[in-house]
Amino acid sequence: VHASLGGALAGCDVVCGTGMPHDMSRARTARGYVEPRVYFEKLAREVGEDEVVKLAVVLGSEKTGLLDEDADMCDVMLGVPTDPRFGSLNLSGAVQVLAYDLRMALGGKDSYADDS
Repeated sequence: VHASLGGALAGCDVVCGTGMPHDMSRARTARGYVEPRVYFEKLAREVGEDEVVKLAVVLGSEKTGLLDEDADMCDVMLGVPTDPRFGSLNLSGAVQVLAYDLRMALGGKDSYADDS
């Protein structure tokens, strides 16, 4: 437990913020968004096979999203591509998509992959 987000992120090599590139409720940060799997695949290519990277994912609340001052602490903003008419994913759905994209970028197989 940390008193601040900055304290929680201390020592992290890569900090990924999350948000919706299209949000109907308010203007988003001017930073560009990257699709999670695209970013994770790029990161996996750049990191040596034996290198360990301490990666943090910063999520905002379901009500307000990630605050701009918190987004400023992030190295990259990840945005799950959705229909622009849909305001946001719920928090658990966003975590599930991010975890799956990270797993696939690291060489994980689909759960239902045919191994024959």
